[in-house]
Amino acid sequence: MAQQLHCRSSSPTHPRTASLAMLAAVACLGAASGARAQVVISIDGECPGEVRFEWSGATRDKRMGILYASNRGSVVLGEPCFGTQIGLGSVRLQLVAVVRTGVMGTGVVSGRVPRLACGGFVQAVVVDGVPCTTSNVVQIPQ
Repeated sequence: MAQQLHCRSSSPTHPRTASLAMLAAVACLGAASGARAQVVISIDGECPGEVRFEWSGATRDKRMGILYASNRGSVVLGEPCFGTQIGLGSVRLQLVAVVRTGVMGTGVVSGRVPRLACGGFVQAVVVDGVPCTTSNVVQIPQ
């Protein structure tokens, strides 16, 4: 039985929101055509302080790691995502959280970010196969 995919659309007016909506639409259309979904992440908040990490377009109900590094780069991961290339560098590269992607492949987590992490970069990696699905890379506010 084929699984139905429903893409929601809206008409955002803020340029940043419009860009995120465009990326989410592309991810949704890709998933509808049978392609692997593109995970789209965003971060809002102040650093140091409380930030909100949001994602969409992930494979439903899978484990997702949120990775941090202080630089962009090209690192190849080991197990369980053997061979997956990410857009983060190796300086202070670390796994900061593991979450479930949710029944719709979307979600939000919030937390405190220390001063040392301000200006660094995050990327999400969904453990949904080999290679794993990666998100865009987003810079933490400074």
